[in-house]
Amino acid sequence: MKSLVVYSLVGIFLLVACLEVRADCDEPKGPDDSDLGQFFKKVGCQVKKGAEELSEAAKPYADKIAEGAKSFGSKVAENYDTLKHKLTDESSTTPRGQVPYDAPTEKVPLAPIAPSSPPAL
Repeated sequence: MKSLVVYSLVGIFLLVACLEVRADCDEPKGPDDSDLGQFFKKVGCQVKKGAEELSEAAKPYADKIAEGAKSFGSKVAENYDTLKHKLTDESSTTPRGQVPYDAPTEKVPLAPIAPSSPPAL
């Protein structure tokens, strides 16, 4: 429950930062700006700076994860190819038995066809 509240607050601050703060963070307070608006501008600037710092700090980890994913993907592709070739090579050397096809596989009895006469009333 606490994490939901924290995530909600972070989301609200990010929305406010994206929607209301379009000017520079170093812009001085104007005479017609309210204290509440100035507060949200300041908070938006702090969130923006924090997000930039976080993205810079997380970049090496993201690069390591990307390299690991690439190597894992290539290993899976290699294993799939070797398994595929192994199965196709075995199936080409193994003789296949003939499937007997003597009779039709489906037998559906047909209803007798009677002359069409109206029912007696």
